[in-house]
Amino acid sequence: MKRSLLLLGLLTAGFSMIFFLPDFKEVDSAMSLDLPDYLGQWSMETYPPSEKELKILAKDTRFAKAQCALPRSEEFSYIFGRSPTDYVDLSVVMSGYDLANSIHRPERCMPAQGHHGLQSSRSMLELPNGGAVPVTRILSKQDVAVETPDGRKMITRNCVTYYFFVGHARITESHTERTLIDIKDRVLKGQAQSWAYVSVTMPYTAEAEHQSGAPLLPLEDSDKKIRQLLSKLAVTNIDWSMIGG
Repeated sequence: MKRSLLLLGLLTAGFSMIFFLPDFKEVDSAMSLDLPDYLGQWSMETYPPSEKELKILAKDTRFAKAQCALPRSEEFSYIFGRSPTDYVDLSVVMSGYDLANSIHRPERCMPAQGHHGLQSSRSMLELPNGGAVPVTRILSKQDVAVETPDGRKMITRNCVTYYFFVGHARITESHTERTLIDIKDRVLKGQAQSWAYVSVTMPYTAEAEHQSGAPLLPLEDSDKKIRQLLSKLAVTNIDWSMIGG
């Protein structure tokens, strides 16, 4: 309890000092918003942010969103002439000048998207270029509306989500750490940096073993696919010459 109150006091003091400081120099995030058409064998179909996102977040917030698709070539059906396809929703939200209203702790926003029963854990994502990215992983259940032969109805599906934040020279999986880094850089360096909030979500089946041709993969296989996609994205879209500087 005392630790939480101390952290709250430090954050409050930091925010209070910001209002009495001169204008900051704005610096870019090391993360690029330019999503490629393909990441390895993943295809990327971009789409615009929702009206709700545009309304809630600061006006200078920028977005890059895509539905990523990867056919399971190993399960190609010669009867139907196609492979089952796995889908991942990718979102990159780039904060603007307003520290408080650009991006939020993901666990705060996910319930509004139908997610509940959130379980968080942290790990390191190893990259083929020798780097690594700290990530937060969330398991959740999500209520979504789907079209059926009997009309539109609500279903509950299992989801796995990964996220991390990319600043000007730092990467973190913690929203609290991101906030403290930003406050320190504004106070000590006079810098207001853009932060990219990178998140990917994939539905999965609760079945323990994968059945060939099934529309969803079990959690273990979904984890592998989603980490593979994130690894390729991190190598492609992060300027590693800026990180650690």
